[in-house]
Amino acid sequence: MKRTQLNINIDPDLLQKIKSSARKSGKSLVEYITDSFQDHLYNFPSEDLEMKLNNFEQRLRLIEENIGSVKKINKQFVDFTPHEAANYSRFIKAIFEREFKSKKYNSSKDAWQDFMTHFTRFDEWNEILTLRLKEIIFIDHADSLTCNEINSLRNSKKCPSPLRTGLINWINNSEKECCCNNNYFPSEKSIGENGTDLISNPIL
Repeated sequence: MKRTQLNINIDPDLLQKIKSSARKSGKSLVEYITDSFQDHLYNFPSEDLEMKLNNFEQRLRLIEENIGSVKKINKQFVDFTPHEAANYSRFIKAIFEREFKSKKYNSSKDAWQDFMTHFTRFDEWNEILTLRLKEIIFIDHADSLTCNEINSLRNSKKCPSPLRTGLINWINNSEKECCCNNNYFPSEKSIGENGTDLISNPIL
C-alpha cells in the first residue's frame, strides 16, 4: 500500500504515551498510529456533522412552516369588533326563527334542544354561552354576544369557528366537527359585516 508522509506537531508527553501503548501492543509506532486512525474513522458514527446539520435544517423548515400556518389561521380568523359581534348575534337569532318555522318543530323548546346539541359538543363551549344564546334568541333587545365571548371560541381544538359550524350542522342536520371549508355558507367575516342582510340569500 502506498504511503504518504505526515508531519504533525504533538505534545511531548502525549507522544511518550503513544510510544508506550505501541510497545505494549507489540506494534511499531507507525503501525500503532495508523491502526488507531483507521479504527477511529471506521467506527465513527454514521450521523456525522453534515447529517446533523441537515436534520437541524429540516427541523427549522418544519418550525417555519408551522409558524406560517398559525399566522395564516390568525389572519383568516380576525377578532370580532363590537359591531360585528352584534351583527353575528342578530344573524343567529334570525337563523333560529327561520329554521324553527321551516323544520316545523312541535315547540320552541324542542327546537332549542335540537339547536344546542350542535354547539355543546365543542370543547370550548360552556354554560354561560348557552345562557347567552338563549337570551339572544328568546328575549327581544337582549344584549348581544360580546367580542370576548365569540373570540374565546377560536381556541376550540375541533374547530376555530364553532358558532358557524354549529349553525351549518343544525340547518343541514349534519354532525361535522368543522365546517370551515364550507364555501356556500357565509363566512364569519361576512356574517359580522352584514348580519341579517344575509338571511335573504337563497343559498342559506
